[in-house]
Amino acid sequence: MSIPVFSRNYLPSDPEEWDRFRKKVTTAACYIDGPFIVQTSEGELRCEDGWLAMDARDYPYPIATDEFNLIYERD
Repeated sequence: MSIPVFSRNYLPSDPEEWDRFRKKVTTAACYIDGPFIVQTSEGELRCEDGWLAMDARDYPYPIATDEFNLIYERD
């Protein structure tokens, strides 16, 4: 049995037809000016410039500024 591999160019169906979800919790985040490394629940991640945020289980994770601005707005 093969495990499906998904990418931006290969998805199981048209994302326009997927159900829509909104995040349930407020995210704590602070801007870090310059490169930084974060020990996440999934391993070590490097961010060149961006935001350090906390996930729903209180693990830190990095978010690039352009991605952060697409997803979040101040509460």
